[in-house]
This record gives sequence, C-alpha cells and structure tokens, in this order.
Amino acid sequence: MFPGFFSRRVMLNTIGTTGVGLNALLTNVLSALTLAEMGIGTVIVYHLYRPLAQGDKREVCRLIQFYRTTYRKVAGAITGLGLLAIPFLPSLTKGVSYSRLYVAAVFLLFLAQMVCSYFFSYQRSLLSADQKQYIVSIVDLLFRGCSTIGGVLVLLLTHELLVYLVFRFFTSLFNHLALSKQVNRLYPYLKQAKEPLSPERKKLLFFDVRDRFTGKLSWTLTSCMDNLFISLLVGTVQVGLYSNYTIVFHTLTNGVNQISAAMSGSIGNLLATGSKEQVDSTLQKLLFAMYWIATFCSTCLFCLIDPFISFVFGPAMVLDRPIVEICILNFFLMTMRIPLWNMVGASGLFKKDKYISLFGASVNLIVSFILGSHLGMLGIFIGTTCTYATQFLLKTILFYHCFLQRSCATFLKKIGLYLFLSLAIAGTAHRICIWISTGTALLDFVLQGLASAAFPLAINTVLFFHTDSFHSLCQSFVKLLHHTNHSGQKGGEPSESII
Repeated sequence: MFPGFFSRRVMLNTIGTTGVGLNALLTNVLSALTLAEMGIGTVIVYHLYRPLAQGDKREVCRLIQFYRTTYRKVAGAITGLGLLAIPFLPSLTKGVSYSRLYVAAVFLLFLAQMVCSYFFSYQRSLLSADQKQYIVSIVDLLFRGCSTIGGVLVLLLTHELLVYLVFRFFTSLFNHLALSKQVNRLYPYLKQAKEPLSPERKKLLFFDVRDRFTGKLSWTLTSCMDNLFISLLVGTVQVGLYSNYTIVFHTLTNGVNQISAAMSGSIGNLLATGSKEQVDSTLQKLLFAMYWIATFCSTCLFCLIDPFISFVFGPAMVLDRPIVEICILNFFLMTMRIPLWNMVGASGLFKKDKYISLFGASVNLIVSFILGSHLGMLGIFIGTTCTYATQFLLKTILFYHCFLQRSCATFLKKIGLYLFLSLAIAGTAHRICIWISTGTALLDFVLQGLASAAFPLAINTVLFFHTDSFHSLCQSFVKLLHHTNHSGQKGGEPSESII
C-alpha cells in the first residue's frame, strides 16, 4: 500500500500529470475490451462449485479444459479488438503532448499485459472456486511489491513511461508463472485432462454465458466509463488529477476485494449445499460485516483524504469537495454491495440478472452524459451513484424473491439504516476533526486520523453491542485470531472457509 503511494508521487514527478492521466485513461480503455470475455469466468466458477464440493475430479477436468481453450480464443479476440481500437485513440486523448505513435506504443504494452493474463485466468478461477484464494493473494502480494519498488527505480532512472510499462509487463508475466506452478502442484490431475465436455453441457454453459454477458457489460461500463467521460467531457489532464484520488480508493477497494474473493468460494459452497435459512442468515451477517468496514473506511476518507492528497501530491491536486464526497459515497455503496453481488453470482440467476445489469448500465450512460455535460466530473460520478443504488435495489428483490423465496423488506430496511448511520457518523466525525487545530499540519493530520478511526468504531459498538450480528462478527474475529496463532505455531494452512 505505502510503496504504491510513493510510486504515484514518483510518477507525477517523472512523467507529470499528463503521463499519469494517459496511463489511467488507457487502462480504462483496455478494461472496456474485457467485454470480449463475456463473463465466461463467472459462469465457469459457478459450475465448478458443486463438483469441487463433491470431489468430482473428472467434471473439474472437463470444465477446466473447456475454460482453458475458450480463454485462448478470448485472448485472440481481445488482441484483434485492441488493434482495431488504435486509430480511435487520438480522439480519446485530449490535451496530451505525446505523439500518436507514442500513445499507440503505450496502448500496445497495456494490451500485451492483458492478453497474457488470459492464458492463466483458468488457474486463478480454480483456486478461487476451491476456497484457496489466499494462495492467489500471497503470490500477487509478493510480485506487486516487487513491481512497485522496481517500477519506482525504473522511473527515477529513465523518466520514461514506455520503459516502466515494459518492466511491469515482465513482472506480471512472472507473477502468472509463479501462480501456475502452485496450481500444477495442487492439482496434478489436471495434466491428464483430455475428456471434453458433452454437447449438452456446452449448450448449458453457452446460455449462461449469454445471460452473464449483460452483467459483464454493465460492470465494465460502470467501472470504466468514468475516466472516459472525464476525458471526453472535461479533459485528459483532469483524469490525472482524479487518478491521485483513485489510488487511495483502489488501495482500499483492493483490500475489500480480497475479502470478497475469499468469501466467494465459501458462498458458492453454501448455496450448493445449505438451506435457504442458512443463506439468508449468512447474507445478513456478511452485510453487517461490510457495513462495519465501509463505515470505518468512509469516515476516514471523509475526514482525511483531502489533507492526505494535499500533503502527498500537493495542494494543487485537491479536487472540489462535492466531487470528493460523491466519490466516497460510491465507495461506500460498492463495498456494501459485495455480499449481495457474490450471492447473486453464485446462485446462477444469470438469465434474470442480465436485465438488471442492462438497466443499470443504461442509467449510468444516460445520467453520466447528461449531468456530466452540465456539471462536469460531479455529474459523471452522480451517474455512477445512480447505477449502484438502482442495481442494489433490483438485485435484492431478485435474490430474495427468486432464490430465497421470501420478503426482502427486512434486508432493504437494514441497508437504509446502515446508509443513514454512515452519513451521520462521517458528518459528525468531520466536524470533530475540524475542531482539531494545533498549528502543525502533520500533527493535526495524525490527531484527526486517530479521531476519525476511533469514532465510527466506538459509535457502532455502542449501537450494536447487544445484537446477534455484532456477537457473530466478534466471534468470527476471535476465531480468525486463534486460527492465525495456531497456524503460526503448527505451520497449518489458512482456513478454507470463513462462513
């Protein structure tokens, strides 16, 4: 985390705001090309849950072989789409001083890194579905540290974005190879996988992929269109300013996503083997846990992100306060949605979920374009807020009515209560931090950090101390600490199930 912030500072000093903005923009352009993947990974992981839970190695081999072959075709499709996109890059990169040839070279390096990842995607998905996400996390963490530290040295020595991206490509490649070695060690039977899926099974997968594609489209548009709209409606330099904030948000989001990835395999196993009552109870507990995390992080962001950006990147890099506040709200909603999204994805409701995804994507495009044309960045981010809120409501109704077959009123009331409490806690903590003034900026930041961290923990403890959700969360935390100590003493592996 901390080398990442230092790396961003070095990028600003070596390649400037324009280079950082170009880096962020082309990253989003490439993310849009992942539509060619069509959500195949989600569908395959869903179909892996039951055979892995039942120990059916033959079916696992069939699915993995199909997955591997399909993703090689996806890699070829993304390569073709990427090459076709090159002529359109100049119209997306407003206000940059780089030549068209240079922009194309940067884009091709991004493209090469993405295409390479698809040759190893099936291995990551297998580990996730088999509740071994911790292996992926450990390997990624080691290589991310090497990539960040080495990237800083490359930038300081060369001041060149292209050389930096070449280094990142090879680091990413070695990351995939190291993870591949772990998969070959854990699943040696995959090497003998020669039996193909039956035509009926492939047909079922095709229909699920078709339905899942709409969800993939919605997520891609929601996550990637912000920077594209900012570049088109405001300017590429503004993308660079916003990217200073996104490194903070993405750092927190990556941490939260580790929780999401860790719980996805367990959720899939629960939905395949558990009762409706167990699923509903688990969803309620996970929602409370994510509320605890989201409120803590959002309160700290609300109080500290502007002084942090000013301190690390300079006062000129601070965005207008309304823009920052709506971004924090989007982070809160994105964090709170994780348990529900995982449940819906593992339930196999692809066909019905696609309409919700399509509607959410339409809301994002229409609202972001209309408000972005009048309000700039603020309007674009409001469009994202509308998408999260709309999909949250509709996915809740879908999951409760179609899978759990019960009323969702209690769940929706809890979401409303959690949102209200988070807004109140963050606003009050911000007022407390405003009163803290010692005359020394660094000391003020430290004291404000302590206050903004302690306040949500104290308030939520008082409010929820007597609830079952609070006791369940505390018990899970104690078990985690106990198992961590036990693993350290006995050399055991991390727990394969957190729920």
